Amino acid sequence: MRVKEPSKALPEKAKRSKRPTIPHDEDSSDDIAVGFTCQHVSHAISVNHVKKAIVENLWSVCLECLKERKFYDGQPVLPSDIWLCLKCGFQGCGKNSESQHSLKHFKSWRAEFHCIIISLSTWIIWCYECDEKLSTHCNKKVLAQIVDFLQKHVSKTQTNAFSRIIKLYEEKCETGEKKGRKDSSVTSVKGITNLGNTCFFNAVMQNLAQSYILTELMNEIKEHGTELKIVPSSDSPLDPLVVELSSPGPLTSALFLFLHSMKETERGPLSPKVLFNQLCQKAPGFKSFQQQDSQELLHYLLDAVRTEETKRIQAGILKAFNNPTTKTADDETRKKVKAYGREGVKMNFIDRIFIGELTSTVMCEECANISTVKDPFIDISLPIIEERAGLSLRKVNRHVDFPLMLDLAPFCSATCKNVSVGDKVLYGLYGIVEHSGSMRGGHYTAYVKVRTPSRKLLEHITGKKNVPGLKEPDSESAGQWVHVSDTYVQVVPESRALSAQAYLLFYERML
Repeated sequence: MRVKEPSKALPEKAKRSKRPTIPHDEDSSDDIAVGFTCQHVSHAISVNHVKKAIVENLWSVCLECLKERKFYDGQPVLPSDIWLCLKCGFQGCGKNSESQHSLKHFKSWRAEFHCIIISLSTWIIWCYECDEKLSTHCNKKVLAQIVDFLQKHVSKTQTNAFSRIIKLYEEKCETGEKKGRKDSSVTSVKGITNLGNTCFFNAVMQNLAQSYILTELMNEIKEHGTELKIVPSSDSPLDPLVVELSSPGPLTSALFLFLHSMKETERGPLSPKVLFNQLCQKAPGFKSFQQQDSQELLHYLLDAVRTEETKRIQAGILKAFNNPTTKTADDETRKKVKAYGREGVKMNFIDRIFIGELTSTVMCEECANISTVKDPFIDISLPIIEERAGLSLRKVNRHVDFPLMLDLAPFCSATCKNVSVGDKVLYGLYGIVEHSGSMRGGHYTAYVKVRTPSRKLLEHITGKKNVPGLKEPDSESAGQWVHVSDTYVQVVPESRALSAQAYLLFYERML
């Protein structure tokens, strides 16, 4: 895939045309017209009506598009360019969208001054009547007050919105899911649409979509009010604590929605736009639509989801103690909150699946004192030994062998959980990210192994017993390898997957 030059934004003209379009570039949010005072502010803003509306409705979602229940590529069609009416709180898609529900709302209620709107992505304020951008600095205080209110509530309302969108989506997919389970125990593979140099993202998501434990644990946390039981270590004097968790964060919810869509029996390819946009909110460097590194993408994604889950668990612990503050909490309460926090954070689903622990032991030659340091890791980078001329950095293009089955027992510490002396610690290969090209550019593809989820592994990770509908595979090689290049999906023999120029390898525990 060739590297595309990002389109350069044209400089803003000194003079307005007679009918300028509403700005929608997120990077232009600071470009506010200075000195323009709108005569409609007094009549076109109602703080009370807006507050009531955002409590009752989804945040940053076009209400009319949601009513129409449009679905495309297995996902709900939800435009990202959403504008909120400061008179009544109506949220509609912008002038640059297909339906233009915000503009239609203004025209329908024109006589009642529904003319001032605000972008929920850029915070640009616009008056339809004046056809101008507005500034909070040169208009009445009520404009600044309502903008401040909306910005303070954006995080909370956005989180609730994604949780409710998932429920609406699940209502639509419920019948299809039941049919899919009856027809086959193996999930098909869907292609993923390239949004513009996003093959690095697509290849990683194909592998995560085949990480069955990830989907299983995300099912546990998707509902509002999920309970989490924190069990302190055996040497701790603290009793187990049951905390009630709020809705998952927006990125976590978008990830769940995407993985849920990948499991549907409906045909692909699938658009990753909603998930990718949420990730770009956390890591803006990815939204340049330039070629990126898939390993960095994986790290950013898992770290960002882990941060959302950590905050959710910590908030649940504080709620269990009636939300103490540094001023109101006594020393004993502070110690308990901190202790439960240390244990609770480890129980987020990212840690349970992807986080390992690297133990480094150092002994002093003089005093024989031994010190041990433990560091968490998401993946292990292996050095490739190769002769190089000079100090130039280049990509290794030769094939490097990798096994279908990996025994990590020789590398596990003596304190490794559930491992006895002489036992094997087996991990089976189920996913590959391949990169072809050079360090300046190229293309990422994925090899994934479609297989029956391991009942023993699901029971081990989730703690559930007798998981229905699952059985152990007949052999270690059971399953079918599939090569995926964006929207192109092809069944391939195992030998083809093992001959790939692997950049990332995904293994799962074999029990």
